[in-house]
Formats: sequence, C-alpha cells, structure tokens
Amino acid sequence: MNTFLVRLASGLVVAALFIAGTLYSWMTYGVIVMIAVAGGVYEFYSISTPARHGNTKGRGLTVTLAVVVTLLSVLFNKRPFIFADIAVLLPAVLFFFFVRELFTKSDNPFQEIGWSILPFVYVVLPVMLLNWLYFDKGPLFALSILFLIWFYDSMCYICGSLVGRTKLIERISPKKTVEGLVGGMVLSLIFVFFFDKIFAYLGAQFHMQLPLDTYTNINWLIIGAVTLVFATFGDLVESLLKRSLNIKDSGSIMPGHGGFLDRLDAILVALPFAVLVIWFTDRIGEIRLLIDFLS
Repeated sequence: MNTFLVRLASGLVVAALFIAGTLYSWMTYGVIVMIAVAGGVYEFYSISTPARHGNTKGRGLTVTLAVVVTLLSVLFNKRPFIFADIAVLLPAVLFFFFVRELFTKSDNPFQEIGWSILPFVYVVLPVMLLNWLYFDKGPLFALSILFLIWFYDSMCYICGSLVGRTKLIERISPKKTVEGLVGGMVLSLIFVFFFDKIFAYLGAQFHMQLPLDTYTNINWLIIGAVTLVFATFGDLVESLLKRSLNIKDSGSIMPGHGGFLDRLDAILVALPFAVLVIWFTDRIGEIRLLIDFLS
C-alpha cells in the first residue's frame, strides 16, 4: 500500500506539472519536452555505458544534439513546415554519428553508431511526433493520447494487483499479468468511447478548438485500441532493455516510478503507431475519393 501511495503521489505531481505546462503556452510545452528528452537520452546513455565497455565519450554531445533537435522540432511545427523536422533534420543528425566514428578510433565503430543512434529513434523521434500532434491537433488532443496511456497503465497496475494471476511474459517482466492487461484494456476502451464528449467539454472550458468533429466513437476506439496495444509493447520493450543491461530502473528521479525512461516507456513506442492511425483516419475521405476515381 505504501508503494502504491508513493507511486500515485509522485505520478499526480508530475502529471499536474506536465498538464499545466502543456496548456499554459507552446513555450512551456517546449521546455517540458526538452527536459524529458534530455533526461531520457542521458539515462539511456548512462545505463548503456557498461555495454559500451565503459565508454562515456560523446555523452554531452549526444544529449545536446537531442535537445537541439527537439527545440528545432518545436519551432518548425510552430511554423507551417509540418514534418520538415522529421524528414530533413533527423536523418542528418543520425548520419552525423556515422561520420563521427571515422575519427574516434573505436574498436567497435558500428556498435558505437548503433548505441548513439538508438536513443534518437527511441526517445527523440516519438517526441517529434508528439510535437506534430500538439501543434496540428491542439494541446488537449495531444494530452488526450498521453492521458489515455497513463490511464491504461494505472488500470493495468490496479487490476493486476487485485486479480493478477497469469504471467504475461515472465522472462521479461515477472510482475505483468494477463488479467491486468485485459482489465486495463477493457476499462480504458470504455473510457475512450466517451472521448468525444469529455474533450468537447474540456475544449469549451479552456476555450480551445479541437478537431473532434471528424472523429466518431468508432474512430476513437480504433485509435485507442492501437495505442494501448503498442503501449503494452512499449512497457515490455523497456523491461527487455533493462533486463539485457541487468538493471532494475533506468533512474531514480520519480519515487515509485524510477527514471524518465521508466515513466515514458509505454508512450515512446505507442506514439508512432497512434500518430500513424490518426494520420490515416484524417485521410479516409481522400482514400475513398481515390478509390472511387480508380473504380
């Protein structure tokens, strides 16, 4: 019970700060995501140091590049070049690490390239996609996806604690259960079914326009189901990473939760798939027109 209360209290504090900063202005949102990226990339670099044979060279450069890319992503999305940051900026940064290895005299250059690129793919890219959601769909829309993942994580934890018996994938995450997953999924999809009403109300309270009129309850259920499935995989992927590196938590910044990666694990893997489904949903009309034209 004490662990649950500590976890709940720290989670509520961080969630409140994130929500307030996200809704206050795009600048406070930018600061928050840059802090999250800096913390996540730093943690990834730190926990992977033993696998890199103790090599810590370039950690400061890697974190700095990650923060700069995130800042430029916020600024790009604030202006009318949607996705220019992902299509143009990120590939150049990733291939910079290939060039850098020409001068490091590393014994395992491509292994170092892999470890350097992975935090950008794992941490920075999903945040860049979140930036697109924030600026294209609005702050409340972006928060709705994040809140859904947080809600699902909490429901899985509660259901698993109360009735969990059957292990999900014990070799990767011994505490996760099938009952927790099913209970969390069912409760979260019920919650998603009322998204249109909940966020229409919140939009009116905060005087924000949300593009919800094009999203039916069925659309939300599809978006929600895909997001939650890959949120589950995200949790398991981070557990696999920690198990392969023989660590318990990625950090200790949040009591009861661990580090940045421990808190963001489900979000990082779920966001690309959530954005993909949202992108397709927005283009259903165009796809139908194309099909009609071809037929």
